[in-house]
Amino acid sequence: MKRRELEIIHRNGRFLVLSASEALPFSLTQAARDTAYRVDGLCKRLGVSERHLRRVFEEGLGISPKEWLRNERMVAARAFLRAGAPVKGAAADLGFTNHRVFSREFLAFYGVSPTAFQRREHNMRLENAVF
Repeated sequence: MKRRELEIIHRNGRFLVLSASEALPFSLTQAARDTAYRVDGLCKRLGVSERHLRRVFEEGLGISPKEWLRNERMVAARAFLRAGAPVKGAAADLGFTNHRVFSREFLAFYGVSPTAFQRREHNMRLENAVF
């Protein structure tokens, strides 16, 4: 059976990319980070056209690359904020043009502003702390 040029698989809770041009599978999440969560960057990294990438994603994950990248970016945003990163710093690290765009996107995705999310996380930590 001929191996496909590019395939996305889920193994041990991680999404991996199998590529005919790479000897070993590599993390799709890391590729997303490396390309600043941009579809065109991911296409370049994987060496495929945007149309082909869309087909591979639809087949492998059932969603578009853009939707998957948005989800990954928001998961990373939540992790940054949980770790105590300032909103402006998280926005810059995740490649947003500014913190307002980041805040708007975070609010649309999670239904809470980044600052309110951090406050809630901080309060939960205090409630769960053992003195």
